[in-house]
Amino acid sequence: MKYFIYFLIYVVFVELLGYYPTFSLYYKPFNWIQSLTEGTLFEKNFLWYSIFWVVGSALFISFYFRLLYENQLYKKSVKYITILYVIFSIVYFIFNYEVYYNGELKAILFFGAFIILLCTVLYFLEILQSDKIMSFYKSFNFYVASVFLIWFLIKTPISFYQIYYSTSDWNFVFLRRHITLFTNLFMYLTFIFAFLCCKPKNI
Repeated sequence: MKYFIYFLIYVVFVELLGYYPTFSLYYKPFNWIQSLTEGTLFEKNFLWYSIFWVVGSALFISFYFRLLYENQLYKKSVKYITILYVIFSIVYFIFNYEVYYNGELKAILFFGAFIILLCTVLYFLEILQSDKIMSFYKSFNFYVASVFLIWFLIKTPISFYQIYYSTSDWNFVFLRRHITLFTNLFMYLTFIFAFLCCKPKNI
Protein backbone atom coordinates (compact mmCIF):
# COMPACT_ATOMS: atom_id res chain seq x y z
CA MET A 1 0.00 0.00 0.00
CA LYS A 2 2.88 2.38 0.70
CA TYR A 3 3.95 2.38 -2.96
CA PHE A 4 0.42 3.22 -3.99
CA ILE A 5 0.42 6.19 -1.62
CA TYR A 6 3.69 7.34 -3.18
CA PHE A 7 2.01 7.09 -6.58
CA LEU A 8 -0.90 9.27 -5.46
CA ILE A 9 1.56 11.90 -4.24
CA TYR A 10 3.33 11.65 -7.60
CA VAL A 11 -0.03 12.17 -9.40
CA VAL A 12 -0.71 15.34 -7.41
CA PHE A 13 2.76 16.62 -8.27
CA VAL A 14 2.31 15.86 -11.99
CA GLU A 15 -1.13 17.43 -12.15
CA LEU A 16 -0.11 20.62 -10.35
CA LEU A 17 2.93 21.23 -12.54
CA GLY A 18 0.98 20.19 -15.62
CA TYR A 19 -1.21 23.25 -15.20
CA TYR A 20 1.67 25.64 -15.79
CA PRO A 21 0.16 26.96 -19.10
CA THR A 22 -3.02 27.93 -17.20
CA PHE A 23 -1.09 29.43 -14.30
CA SER A 24 1.04 31.49 -16.67
CA LEU A 25 -2.02 32.79 -18.51
CA TYR A 26 -4.33 33.71 -15.63
CA TYR A 27 -2.04 34.43 -12.66
CA LYS A 28 0.28 37.40 -12.86
CA PRO A 29 3.07 35.96 -10.65
CA PHE A 30 3.43 33.18 -13.24
CA ASN A 31 3.31 35.31 -16.40
CA TRP A 32 7.04 34.82 -16.83
CA ILE A 33 6.40 31.16 -17.71
CA GLN A 34 4.40 32.16 -20.79
CA SER A 35 7.09 34.50 -22.07
CA LEU A 36 9.77 31.90 -21.38
CA THR A 37 8.00 29.00 -23.13
CA GLU A 38 6.28 30.88 -25.98
CA GLY A 39 7.20 29.41 -29.35
CA THR A 40 8.87 26.37 -27.81
CA LEU A 41 7.67 22.77 -27.39
CA PHE A 42 7.05 23.62 -23.71
CA GLU A 43 4.42 26.23 -24.61
CA LYS A 44 1.78 23.56 -24.08
CA ASN A 45 1.90 20.74 -21.57
CA PHE A 46 1.80 17.84 -24.06
CA LEU A 47 5.42 16.87 -23.44
CA TRP A 48 5.02 16.98 -19.67
CA TYR A 49 1.92 14.76 -19.64
CA SER A 50 3.30 12.47 -22.33
CA ILE A 51 6.31 11.54 -20.22
CA PHE A 52 5.10 11.81 -16.64
CA TRP A 53 1.47 10.72 -16.99
CA VAL A 54 0.96 8.61 -20.13
CA VAL A 55 4.24 6.71 -19.82
CA GLY A 56 4.76 7.20 -16.08
CA SER A 57 1.40 5.76 -15.02
CA ALA A 58 1.85 2.65 -17.16
CA LEU A 59 5.31 2.09 -15.67
CA PHE A 60 4.04 2.44 -12.12
CA ILE A 61 1.12 0.06 -12.65
CA SER A 62 3.48 -2.46 -14.18
CA PHE A 63 5.84 -2.14 -11.20
CA TYR A 64 3.00 -2.29 -8.66
CA PHE A 65 1.36 -5.40 -10.02
CA ARG A 66 4.65 -7.23 -10.41
CA LEU A 67 5.01 -6.84 -6.65
CA LEU A 68 1.62 -8.50 -6.21
CA TYR A 69 2.08 -11.50 -8.46
CA GLU A 70 3.16 -14.82 -7.01
CA ASN A 71 3.27 -16.44 -10.44
CA GLN A 72 6.80 -15.99 -11.81
CA LEU A 73 5.62 -16.28 -15.40
CA TYR A 74 3.30 -13.32 -14.88
CA LYS A 75 6.13 -11.32 -13.32
CA LYS A 76 8.52 -12.00 -16.20
CA SER A 77 5.89 -11.41 -18.90
CA VAL A 78 4.94 -8.00 -17.54
CA LYS A 79 8.59 -7.09 -16.96
CA TYR A 80 9.69 -7.77 -20.54
CA ILE A 81 6.63 -6.15 -22.09
CA THR A 82 7.27 -3.06 -19.96
CA ILE A 83 10.90 -2.90 -21.13
CA LEU A 84 9.65 -3.14 -24.70
CA TYR A 85 7.18 -0.34 -23.97
CA VAL A 86 9.94 1.95 -22.68
CA ILE A 87 12.10 1.29 -25.75
CA PHE A 88 9.12 1.82 -28.06
CA SER A 89 8.19 5.10 -26.32
CA ILE A 90 11.74 6.48 -26.59
CA VAL A 91 11.97 5.62 -30.29
CA TYR A 92 8.48 7.00 -30.94
CA PHE A 93 9.29 10.32 -29.25
CA ILE A 94 12.53 10.64 -31.22
CA PHE A 95 11.01 10.04 -34.64
CA ASN A 96 7.63 11.69 -34.07
CA TYR A 97 8.59 15.04 -32.61
CA GLU A 98 5.28 16.58 -33.74
CA VAL A 99 3.53 14.91 -30.77
CA TYR A 100 5.23 17.49 -28.56
CA TYR A 101 2.98 20.11 -30.16
CA ASN A 102 -0.31 18.29 -30.84
CA GLY A 103 -0.51 15.61 -28.15
CA GLU A 104 -1.25 12.84 -30.67
CA LEU A 105 -0.03 9.84 -28.72
CA LYS A 106 -2.32 7.11 -30.00
CA ALA A 107 0.40 4.48 -30.35
CA ILE A 108 1.84 5.08 -26.89
CA LEU A 109 -1.63 5.35 -25.33
CA PHE A 110 -2.68 2.07 -26.91
CA PHE A 111 0.50 0.29 -25.80
CA GLY A 112 0.23 1.72 -22.28
CA ALA A 113 -3.43 0.76 -22.04
CA PHE A 114 -2.51 -2.76 -23.17
CA ILE A 115 0.04 -3.04 -20.34
CA ILE A 116 -2.51 -1.84 -17.79
CA LEU A 117 -5.11 -4.24 -19.16
CA LEU A 118 -2.60 -7.10 -19.07
CA CYS A 119 -1.54 -6.31 -15.49
CA THR A 120 -5.09 -6.22 -14.17
CA VAL A 121 -6.26 -9.30 -16.10
CA LEU A 122 -3.27 -11.34 -14.86
CA TYR A 123 -4.00 -10.17 -11.32
CA PHE A 124 -7.63 -11.31 -11.58
CA LEU A 125 -6.53 -14.62 -13.08
CA GLU A 126 -4.17 -15.21 -10.17
CA ILE A 127 -6.97 -14.47 -7.71
CA LEU A 128 -9.27 -16.93 -9.49
CA GLN A 129 -6.60 -19.63 -9.34
CA SER A 130 -5.91 -19.24 -5.62
CA ASP A 131 -7.64 -19.17 -2.26
CA LYS A 132 -7.71 -15.38 -2.44
CA ILE A 133 -10.98 -15.66 -4.34
CA MET A 134 -12.69 -16.41 -1.01
CA SER A 135 -11.95 -12.95 0.37
CA PHE A 136 -11.17 -10.82 -2.68
CA TYR A 137 -13.63 -8.13 -1.59
CA LYS A 138 -11.45 -7.44 1.46
CA SER A 139 -8.35 -6.80 -0.61
CA PHE A 140 -7.18 -3.25 -1.21
CA ASN A 141 -5.36 -4.37 -4.35
CA PHE A 142 -8.55 -5.82 -5.82
CA TYR A 143 -10.18 -2.39 -5.76
CA VAL A 144 -7.07 -0.77 -7.18
CA ALA A 145 -6.99 -3.25 -10.07
CA SER A 146 -10.72 -2.88 -10.74
CA VAL A 147 -10.63 0.91 -10.75
CA PHE A 148 -7.57 1.11 -12.99
CA LEU A 149 -9.16 -1.30 -15.44
CA ILE A 150 -12.45 0.62 -15.62
CA TRP A 151 -10.76 4.06 -15.69
CA PHE A 152 -8.43 3.24 -18.56
CA LEU A 153 -11.13 1.42 -20.54
CA ILE A 154 -13.13 4.65 -20.44
CA LYS A 155 -10.36 7.22 -20.83
CA THR A 156 -8.21 5.59 -23.50
CA PRO A 157 -10.84 5.58 -26.29
CA ILE A 158 -11.61 9.25 -25.61
CA SER A 159 -7.95 10.14 -26.09
CA PHE A 160 -8.15 8.94 -29.69
CA TYR A 161 -10.45 11.89 -30.40
CA GLN A 162 -7.98 14.52 -29.20
CA ILE A 163 -8.23 16.25 -32.59
CA TYR A 164 -11.79 17.33 -31.76
CA TYR A 165 -10.81 18.88 -28.43
CA SER A 166 -10.91 22.49 -29.60
CA THR A 167 -13.17 25.52 -29.62
CA SER A 168 -14.55 24.38 -32.98
CA ASP A 169 -16.40 21.53 -31.25
CA TRP A 170 -17.60 22.65 -27.84
CA ASN A 171 -19.95 19.69 -27.53
CA PHE A 172 -17.02 17.29 -27.48
CA VAL A 173 -15.05 19.58 -25.15
CA PHE A 174 -17.88 19.56 -22.59
CA LEU A 175 -18.50 15.83 -23.05
CA ARG A 176 -14.85 15.00 -22.43
CA ARG A 177 -14.67 17.27 -19.41
CA HIS A 178 -17.73 15.65 -17.85
CA ILE A 179 -16.51 12.12 -18.54
CA THR A 180 -13.10 12.99 -17.07
CA LEU A 181 -14.71 14.55 -14.00
CA PHE A 182 -16.98 11.60 -13.26
CA THR A 183 -14.36 8.93 -13.96
CA ASN A 184 -11.89 10.73 -11.69
CA LEU A 185 -14.51 11.05 -8.95
CA PHE A 186 -15.32 7.37 -9.28
CA MET A 187 -11.65 6.42 -9.13
CA TYR A 188 -10.65 8.52 -6.13
CA LEU A 189 -13.82 7.78 -4.16
CA THR A 190 -13.15 4.07 -4.67
CA PHE A 191 -9.58 4.55 -3.47
CA ILE A 192 -10.86 6.32 -0.35
CA PHE A 193 -13.29 3.48 0.29
CA ALA A 194 -10.50 0.92 -0.14
CA PHE A 195 -8.18 2.81 2.23
CA LEU A 196 -10.89 2.99 4.89
CA CYS A 197 -12.34 -0.50 4.60
CA CYS A 198 -9.52 -2.82 3.58
CA LYS A 199 -6.71 -4.33 5.56
CA PRO A 200 -3.40 -2.54 4.88
CA LYS A 201 -0.67 -4.40 3.01
CA ASN A 202 3.09 -4.00 3.18
CA ILE A 203 3.43 -2.85 -0.44
